[in-house]
Amino acid sequence: MKKILILSLGRTGSLPIYGEEISSRFKNQNFDILVSKDRIQKRKLINAIEIKTYKNKFTFILNTLIYFPIKFLFFMPKIYKEYSVLYLPYKHFWDLPFILLFKILNRKIVFTVHDGILHKGEKNIITQGLMYIRLKYATEFIFLTSYVKRLVENKYNNLKKSHIIPHPIIENSFFVEKEQIVNTKNLLFLGRIDRYKGVEMLMNSAVKSSLFFDELIIAGKSTYSFNTLKSQKIKTIDKYLSEEEIGTLLSWADILILPYTEATQSGVIALGIFAEKPMICTRVGGFSEQLSDDECFWSDVDEYDLAKVIKEAFCNSKKCEEIKQKLKEKKRNLSWETISMKIEKLLFS
Repeated sequence: MKKILILSLGRTGSLPIYGEEISSRFKNQNFDILVSKDRIQKRKLINAIEIKTYKNKFTFILNTLIYFPIKFLFFMPKIYKEYSVLYLPYKHFWDLPFILLFKILNRKIVFTVHDGILHKGEKNIITQGLMYIRLKYATEFIFLTSYVKRLVENKYNNLKKSHIIPHPIIENSFFVEKEQIVNTKNLLFLGRIDRYKGVEMLMNSAVKSSLFFDELIIAGKSTYSFNTLKSQKIKTIDKYLSEEEIGTLLSWADILILPYTEATQSGVIALGIFAEKPMICTRVGGFSEQLSDDECFWSDVDEYDLAKVIKEAFCNSKKCEEIKQKLKEKKRNLSWETISMKIEKLLFS
Protein backbone atom coordinates (compact mmCIF):
# COMPACT_ATOMS: atom_id res chain seq x y z
CA MET A 1 0.00 0.00 0.00
CA LYS A 2 1.72 3.17 -1.20
CA LYS A 3 -1.18 5.37 -2.21
CA ILE A 4 -1.15 9.05 -1.32
CA LEU A 5 -4.06 11.26 -0.25
CA ILE A 6 -3.60 14.93 -1.11
CA LEU A 7 -5.79 17.54 0.59
CA SER A 8 -6.37 20.67 -1.49
CA LEU A 9 -9.63 22.02 -0.09
CA GLY A 10 -9.00 25.74 -0.65
CA ARG A 11 -11.53 27.71 -2.66
CA THR A 12 -9.87 31.02 -3.55
CA GLY A 13 -6.41 32.49 -4.03
CA SER A 14 -3.17 30.89 -5.16
CA LEU A 15 -3.00 27.99 -2.68
CA PRO A 16 -5.46 25.68 -4.49
CA ILE A 17 -3.53 26.40 -7.69
CA TYR A 18 -0.31 25.39 -5.91
CA GLY A 19 -1.76 22.07 -4.73
CA GLU A 20 -3.36 21.20 -8.06
CA GLU A 21 -0.42 22.23 -10.24
CA ILE A 22 2.04 20.19 -8.16
CA SER A 23 -0.06 17.00 -8.17
CA SER A 24 -1.12 17.25 -11.82
CA ARG A 25 2.52 16.81 -12.86
CA PHE A 26 3.19 13.64 -10.85
CA LYS A 27 4.25 10.79 -13.11
CA ASN A 28 3.19 8.26 -10.48
CA GLN A 29 -0.61 8.36 -10.57
CA ASN A 30 -1.11 6.31 -7.40
CA PHE A 31 -2.82 9.12 -5.49
CA ASP A 32 -6.16 10.82 -4.93
CA ILE A 33 -6.59 14.56 -4.48
CA LEU A 34 -9.48 15.83 -2.37
CA VAL A 35 -10.64 19.20 -3.72
CA SER A 36 -13.41 21.72 -3.06
CA LYS A 37 -16.40 21.56 -5.36
CA ASP A 38 -16.81 25.29 -4.65
CA ARG A 39 -13.33 26.40 -5.75
CA ILE A 40 -13.35 29.43 -8.04
CA GLN A 41 -10.77 28.26 -10.57
CA LYS A 42 -11.66 24.77 -11.72
CA ARG A 43 -9.43 22.64 -13.91
CA LYS A 44 -9.58 19.04 -15.06
CA LEU A 45 -7.82 16.85 -12.53
CA ILE A 46 -6.92 13.19 -12.67
CA ASN A 47 -7.87 11.25 -9.53
CA ALA A 48 -9.86 14.15 -8.07
CA ILE A 49 -12.51 13.62 -5.39
CA GLU A 50 -14.75 16.67 -5.03
CA ILE A 51 -16.56 17.62 -1.82
CA LYS A 52 -18.54 20.68 -0.82
CA THR A 53 -16.69 23.08 1.46
CA TYR A 54 -18.05 26.58 2.12
CA LYS A 55 -18.55 29.96 0.47
CA ASN A 56 -19.37 32.22 3.44
CA LYS A 57 -19.65 32.25 7.24
CA PHE A 58 -23.07 30.58 7.25
CA THR A 59 -22.05 27.65 5.04
CA PHE A 60 -18.76 27.39 6.95
CA ILE A 61 -20.61 26.81 10.23
CA LEU A 62 -23.28 24.57 8.68
CA ASN A 63 -20.93 22.39 6.64
CA THR A 64 -18.25 22.21 9.34
CA LEU A 65 -20.72 21.02 11.98
CA ILE A 66 -22.97 18.76 9.86
CA TYR A 67 -21.88 17.96 6.30
CA PHE A 68 -18.14 17.49 6.79
CA PRO A 69 -18.29 15.17 9.87
CA ILE A 70 -20.69 12.86 8.03
CA LYS A 71 -18.56 12.95 4.87
CA PHE A 72 -15.41 12.20 6.87
CA LEU A 73 -17.00 9.23 8.66
CA PHE A 74 -17.91 7.66 5.32
CA PHE A 75 -14.39 8.37 4.05
CA MET A 76 -12.60 6.78 7.02
CA PRO A 77 -12.72 3.14 5.77
CA LYS A 78 -11.17 4.25 2.47
CA ILE A 79 -8.37 6.01 4.35
CA TYR A 80 -7.72 2.93 6.47
CA LYS A 81 -7.60 0.55 3.50
CA GLU A 82 -5.91 2.60 0.78
CA TYR A 83 -3.67 5.45 1.90
CA SER A 84 -0.22 5.28 3.45
CA VAL A 85 0.73 8.97 3.07
CA LEU A 86 -1.15 12.22 3.70
CA TYR A 87 0.16 15.26 1.83
CA LEU A 88 -0.95 18.75 2.86
CA PRO A 89 0.26 21.25 0.23
CA TYR A 90 -1.08 24.05 2.48
CA LYS A 91 -3.18 24.51 5.61
CA HIS A 92 -6.99 24.30 5.69
CA PHE A 93 -9.55 24.38 8.51
CA TRP A 94 -10.75 20.87 7.66
CA ASP A 95 -7.39 19.10 7.66
CA LEU A 96 -7.34 18.35 11.43
CA PRO A 97 -9.42 15.09 11.37
CA PHE A 98 -7.26 13.73 8.54
CA ILE A 99 -4.07 14.57 10.44
CA LEU A 100 -5.30 12.90 13.63
CA LEU A 101 -6.47 9.75 11.83
CA PHE A 102 -3.20 9.33 9.92
CA LYS A 103 -1.33 9.92 13.19
CA ILE A 104 -3.38 7.22 14.97
CA LEU A 105 -2.67 4.85 12.07
CA ASN A 106 1.04 5.73 12.35
CA ARG A 107 1.26 6.81 8.72
CA LYS A 108 3.39 9.43 7.02
CA ILE A 109 2.15 13.04 7.03
CA VAL A 110 3.95 15.59 4.84
CA PHE A 111 3.05 19.26 5.32
CA THR A 112 4.20 22.15 3.14
CA VAL A 113 4.70 25.10 5.49
CA HIS A 114 4.11 28.37 3.66
CA ASP A 115 4.24 30.59 6.75
CA GLY A 116 4.54 28.64 10.00
CA ILE A 117 4.17 31.77 12.12
CA LEU A 118 0.92 33.60 11.48
CA HIS A 119 0.96 37.22 10.31
CA LYS A 120 -0.60 40.24 12.00
CA GLY A 121 -4.37 40.09 11.65
CA GLU A 122 -4.31 36.31 11.28
CA LYS A 123 -3.39 35.48 14.85
CA ASN A 124 -6.11 34.01 17.03
CA ILE A 125 -6.37 31.03 19.36
CA ILE A 126 -8.03 28.70 16.83
CA THR A 127 -5.77 29.33 13.84
CA GLN A 128 -2.63 29.30 15.99
CA GLY A 129 -3.80 26.10 17.71
CA LEU A 130 -4.46 24.37 14.40
CA MET A 131 -1.03 25.38 13.15
CA TYR A 132 0.55 23.97 16.30
CA ILE A 133 -1.22 20.61 15.74
CA ARG A 134 -0.09 20.44 12.11
CA LEU A 135 3.50 21.13 13.11
CA LYS A 136 3.35 18.69 16.01
CA TYR A 137 1.90 15.70 14.15
CA ALA A 138 3.40 16.04 10.68
CA THR A 139 6.25 13.58 10.16
CA GLU A 140 8.03 15.62 7.48
CA PHE A 141 8.00 19.27 6.43
CA ILE A 142 8.49 21.03 3.13
CA PHE A 143 9.55 24.66 3.61
CA LEU A 144 9.54 27.20 0.80
CA THR A 145 12.41 29.16 2.35
CA SER A 146 15.14 28.63 4.94
CA TYR A 147 13.76 31.70 6.72
CA VAL A 148 10.46 29.94 7.51
CA LYS A 149 12.34 26.80 8.55
CA ARG A 150 14.33 28.81 11.10
CA LEU A 151 11.17 30.53 12.39
CA VAL A 152 9.39 27.23 12.99
CA GLU A 153 12.40 25.53 14.56
CA ASN A 154 13.03 28.46 16.92
CA LYS A 155 9.41 28.99 18.00
CA TYR A 156 8.35 25.36 18.36
CA ASN A 157 11.75 23.73 18.95
CA ASN A 158 10.74 21.48 16.07
CA LEU A 159 13.65 19.64 14.46
CA LYS A 160 11.83 17.04 12.37
CA LYS A 161 12.95 15.88 8.95
CA SER A 162 12.52 18.77 6.53
CA HIS A 163 13.21 19.83 2.96
CA ILE A 164 13.63 23.25 1.32
CA ILE A 165 11.69 23.29 -1.96
CA PRO A 166 10.97 26.81 -3.27
CA HIS A 167 7.68 28.03 -4.71
CA PRO A 168 7.51 27.50 -8.49
CA ILE A 169 6.67 30.32 -10.84
CA ILE A 170 2.94 31.05 -11.04
CA GLU A 171 1.85 31.08 -14.65
CA ASN A 172 -1.12 32.97 -16.08
CA SER A 173 -2.50 32.11 -19.51
CA PHE A 174 -4.14 35.54 -19.85
CA PHE A 175 -0.87 37.45 -19.50
CA VAL A 176 0.26 39.28 -22.65
CA GLU A 177 3.75 40.73 -22.83
CA LYS A 178 3.88 44.44 -23.67
CA GLU A 179 5.30 45.59 -26.97
CA GLN A 180 8.56 47.48 -26.50
CA ILE A 181 7.21 50.54 -28.28
CA VAL A 182 4.60 51.01 -25.53
CA ASN A 183 6.05 53.47 -23.02
CA THR A 184 4.00 53.44 -19.82
CA LYS A 185 4.84 53.74 -16.14
CA ASN A 186 2.25 51.60 -14.38
CA LEU A 187 2.68 50.38 -10.80
CA LEU A 188 0.75 47.37 -9.46
CA PHE A 189 0.08 45.94 -6.00
CA LEU A 190 -1.53 42.54 -6.43
CA GLY A 191 -2.98 40.06 -3.95
CA ARG A 192 -5.07 39.78 -0.81
CA ILE A 193 -4.91 42.98 1.23
CA ASP A 194 -3.85 42.18 4.80
CA ARG A 195 -2.60 44.47 7.55
CA TYR A 196 1.00 43.27 7.21
CA LYS A 197 1.19 44.08 3.50
CA GLY A 198 1.86 47.78 3.96
CA VAL A 199 -0.91 49.19 1.76
CA GLU A 200 -1.26 52.41 3.78
CA MET A 201 2.51 52.96 3.64
CA LEU A 202 2.40 52.31 -0.11
CA MET A 203 -0.28 54.95 -0.69
CA ASN A 204 1.67 57.54 1.30
CA SER A 205 4.82 56.71 -0.67
CA ALA A 206 2.92 56.85 -3.95
CA VAL A 207 1.69 60.38 -3.21
CA LYS A 208 5.28 61.44 -2.50
CA SER A 209 6.57 59.90 -5.76
CA SER A 210 3.54 60.52 -7.98
CA LEU A 211 5.52 62.55 -10.54
CA PHE A 212 7.43 59.44 -11.60
CA PHE A 213 4.62 57.01 -12.50
CA ASP A 214 1.35 57.15 -14.43
CA GLU A 215 -0.96 55.13 -12.17
CA LEU A 216 -0.91 52.81 -9.15
CA ILE A 217 -3.52 50.05 -8.94
CA ILE A 218 -4.01 48.21 -5.64
CA ALA A 219 -5.95 45.05 -6.52
CA GLY A 220 -7.13 42.25 -4.27
CA LYS A 221 -9.75 41.39 -1.66
CA SER A 222 -9.20 43.23 1.62
CA THR A 223 -9.44 41.47 4.98
CA TYR A 224 -9.93 44.74 6.88
CA SER A 225 -11.18 48.28 6.29
CA PHE A 226 -8.25 50.45 5.24
CA ASN A 227 -8.10 54.17 4.55
CA THR A 228 -7.68 55.13 0.91
CA LEU A 229 -6.02 58.38 -0.11
CA LYS A 230 -7.76 60.62 -2.61
CA SER A 231 -5.48 60.75 -5.61
CA GLN A 232 -6.14 60.61 -9.33
CA LYS A 233 -3.14 58.32 -9.68
CA ILE A 234 -4.25 55.70 -7.12
CA LYS A 235 -7.00 53.19 -7.90
CA THR A 236 -8.21 50.33 -5.68
CA ILE A 237 -9.97 47.15 -6.82
CA ASP A 238 -11.30 45.47 -3.66
CA LYS A 239 -12.50 42.03 -4.80
CA TYR A 240 -11.45 38.46 -5.41
CA LEU A 241 -9.69 38.43 -8.77
CA SER A 242 -10.24 35.84 -11.48
CA GLU A 243 -7.34 34.39 -13.46
CA GLU A 244 -8.32 36.59 -16.39
CA GLU A 245 -8.42 39.74 -14.23
CA ILE A 246 -5.00 38.90 -12.77
CA GLY A 247 -3.63 38.36 -16.28
CA THR A 248 -5.07 41.65 -17.50
CA LEU A 249 -3.58 43.58 -14.57
CA LEU A 250 -0.23 41.84 -14.95
CA SER A 251 -0.18 42.73 -18.66
CA TRP A 252 -0.97 46.36 -17.78
CA ALA A 253 1.76 46.69 -15.15
CA ASP A 254 5.34 47.77 -15.74
CA ILE A 255 6.51 47.24 -12.17
CA LEU A 256 5.08 45.15 -9.30
CA ILE A 257 5.37 46.41 -5.75
CA LEU A 258 5.38 44.41 -2.49
CA PRO A 259 5.61 46.92 0.41
CA TYR A 260 5.10 44.29 3.14
CA THR A 261 5.95 45.11 6.75
CA GLU A 262 6.56 41.42 7.44
CA ALA A 263 6.66 38.35 5.22
CA THR A 264 7.80 34.76 4.85
CA GLN A 265 7.60 34.39 1.09
CA SER A 266 5.18 35.53 -1.60
CA GLY A 267 3.33 33.94 -4.48
CA VAL A 268 3.21 37.39 -6.08
CA ILE A 269 6.99 37.23 -6.50
CA ALA A 270 6.57 33.86 -8.23
CA LEU A 271 4.01 35.48 -10.54
CA GLY A 272 6.35 38.40 -11.19
CA ILE A 273 9.18 36.03 -12.13
CA PHE A 274 6.86 34.31 -14.62
CA ALA A 275 5.95 37.66 -16.23
CA GLU A 276 9.58 38.88 -15.99
CA LYS A 277 8.37 42.06 -14.29
CA PRO A 278 10.79 44.20 -12.27
CA MET A 279 9.65 44.32 -8.64
CA ILE A 280 9.98 46.69 -5.72
CA CYS A 281 10.19 44.74 -2.44
CA THR A 282 10.78 45.63 1.17
CA ARG A 283 13.66 43.87 2.94
CA VAL A 284 11.58 41.54 5.10
CA GLY A 285 11.35 37.83 5.83
CA GLY A 286 12.24 35.36 3.12
CA PHE A 287 12.00 37.76 0.18
CA SER A 288 15.79 37.79 -0.16
CA GLU A 289 15.69 34.02 -0.77
CA GLN A 290 13.22 34.44 -3.62
CA LEU A 291 15.08 37.37 -5.20
CA SER A 292 18.77 38.23 -4.92
CA ASP A 293 20.12 41.76 -4.47
CA ASP A 294 20.44 42.38 -8.21
CA GLU A 295 17.04 40.89 -9.15
CA CYS A 296 14.89 43.51 -7.44
CA PHE A 297 14.58 47.15 -6.35
CA TRP A 298 14.90 46.90 -2.55
CA SER A 299 13.42 49.28 0.02
CA ASP A 300 13.40 49.62 3.79
CA VAL A 301 10.04 49.44 5.58
CA ASP A 302 9.73 53.21 5.49
CA GLU A 303 7.43 55.36 3.35
CA TYR A 304 10.18 57.87 2.50
CA ASP A 305 12.63 55.19 1.40
CA LEU A 306 9.86 53.42 -0.52
CA ALA A 307 9.02 56.67 -2.35
CA LYS A 308 12.70 57.06 -3.26
CA VAL A 309 12.85 53.49 -4.61
CA ILE A 310 9.66 53.97 -6.65
CA LYS A 311 11.33 56.97 -8.28
CA GLU A 312 14.49 54.95 -8.96
CA ALA A 313 12.57 52.03 -10.47
CA PHE A 314 10.84 54.23 -13.03
CA CYS A 315 13.90 56.36 -13.80
CA ASN A 316 16.54 53.63 -14.08
CA SER A 317 15.55 51.87 -17.32
CA LYS A 318 18.95 50.19 -17.61
CA LYS A 319 18.55 48.40 -14.28
CA CYS A 320 14.98 47.40 -15.21
CA GLU A 321 16.25 45.68 -18.35
CA GLU A 322 19.01 43.94 -16.39
CA ILE A 323 16.45 42.66 -13.88
CA LYS A 324 14.21 41.35 -16.67
CA GLN A 325 17.09 39.31 -18.09
CA LYS A 326 17.92 37.86 -14.68
CA LEU A 327 14.27 36.91 -14.09
CA LYS A 328 14.16 35.19 -17.49
CA GLU A 329 17.03 32.93 -16.37
CA LYS A 330 15.53 32.40 -12.92
CA LYS A 331 12.25 31.29 -14.46
CA ARG A 332 13.91 28.28 -16.08
CA ASN A 333 15.01 26.94 -12.69
CA LEU A 334 11.62 27.37 -11.00
CA SER A 335 9.34 25.51 -13.40
CA TRP A 336 6.40 23.51 -12.03
CA GLU A 337 7.90 20.37 -13.56
CA THR A 338 11.16 20.76 -11.62
CA ILE A 339 9.48 21.48 -8.27
CA SER A 340 6.79 18.82 -8.74
CA MET A 341 9.43 16.18 -9.48
CA LYS A 342 11.19 16.96 -6.19
CA ILE A 343 7.97 16.70 -4.17
CA GLU A 344 6.88 13.51 -5.95
CA LYS A 345 10.20 11.86 -5.16
CA LEU A 346 9.84 12.83 -1.51
CA LEU A 347 6.25 11.53 -1.20
CA PHE A 348 6.73 8.20 -2.96
CA SER A 349 10.14 7.33 -1.46
